[in-house]
Amino acid sequence: MKVFETKKNLKLAETTLKNQIKALKLSGKGDIVIRTTLAPILEEKVNLLSYISGVKNWNFNFEAGGWNSNYAKTKEESYKMALKEYKGSKNCVPSENTFRVATEMDTQNLLSLFY
Repeated sequence: MKVFETKKNLKLAETTLKNQIKALKLSGKGDIVIRTTLAPILEEKVNLLSYISGVKNWNFNFEAGGWNSNYAKTKEESYKMALKEYKGSKNCVPSENTFRVATEMDTQNLLSLFY
C-alpha cells in the first residue's frame, strides 16, 4: 500500500480521511435516516484512520540472507531505523525493496525458518 511508503503519502492519506470523516458527520446532521445510513461508512473511515496513523510492524530481509522486523509508521522510517541499527555490519545489510507491513502469515512463514 503506497500510503505507508513515505511520510508525505501518509500525511496526505490522513488529511483525506479526516476531511471525509468531517464531511460524513456534517452530511448526517439533523437527519436521523441519513445519519443512520452513513454510520457504517463513518465508522469504517474512523477505523482506517486509526490504523494508518498508528505504528506498524515491518518485516524485511537482509542482502546476505536472513530477516528481522521493526516498528514504524512508514516504510521510509522503518528502512532508516534498520540502516541505523545495522550500520557498519557487513552481513546484516537491510534490503530496501523487501520492507513490508508484517502480516500474521508472513511472520509465521519467517518464524518457520527457525524450526
